[in-house]
Amino acid sequence: MKIGIYVDASNISMSGGYAMRYDILKEYCLDNITPSRMITYLAYDKERAKEDSIYRNKQQNYFSILRNFGYKIVIKHIKRFIDESGVEITKANADLDMAIDIIMQAKNLDKVIILTGDGDFKRVVHVIQNMGVRAEVIAFKNVSRDLIFESDTYTSGFVIPNLVPVEDQEFDEWGLLGSRVRGVCYEIQYKHTFGFFKYMDLDYNYQPVFFHFSELPNGYPPKHEGIYEFDLEENEKGTLAKNIKFVY
Repeated sequence: MKIGIYVDASNISMSGGYAMRYDILKEYCLDNITPSRMITYLAYDKERAKEDSIYRNKQQNYFSILRNFGYKIVIKHIKRFIDESGVEITKANADLDMAIDIIMQAKNLDKVIILTGDGDFKRVVHVIQNMGVRAEVIAFKNVSRDLIFESDTYTSGFVIPNLVPVEDQEFDEWGLLGSRVRGVCYEIQYKHTFGFFKYMDLDYNYQPVFFHFSELPNGYPPKHEGIYEFDLEENEKGTLAKNIKFVY
């Protein structure tokens, strides 16, 4: 199995994945398979780096960490423009580079995993699927519905164990009774005011968990495919979701 991972870092960072762990991403996507390609596309402000040593050192350390995890880094330098009203606009769009790389490299891959919520990648997904390549998408917030429906599989990054760590919780605690996890709502019984979430365990298998409407925040009704964070508890009937928080 030849796998390529492509990360639109700016889109992911601005859409809920700012704290995403690239080592967890690699583990989840590959399952001990050696990747053929792992590329992340990053914005870098050269002008700011000249004046701001803290920013420069932080970014360089970040790049080094990604390289140590095995990711190739494609840097797009931020450019500044003045619009018609005199307001400065910054831009560092890596979409075209990423799209070309995916299409050109997909002919040598069996599966491509794309991390972005940008609907412009719908056409990229369509093209590589026609090449016989499986196209999967992982994203967080503000995800294009067209991109979700075009992909072979869509997974919310919020539900992948520890991809965005739960605050003040060790990685190996995820999924244990008393731990806090994130899951997706897949069944709602409005008449009986209960439903079910599913969350991933540390082996990346989905597990069901019961919830009652009374545990939802502020009395809001649940949403199909909504992402929730909750504590795992247990009674004589099984696993329960408590202290529920709506994520997305």
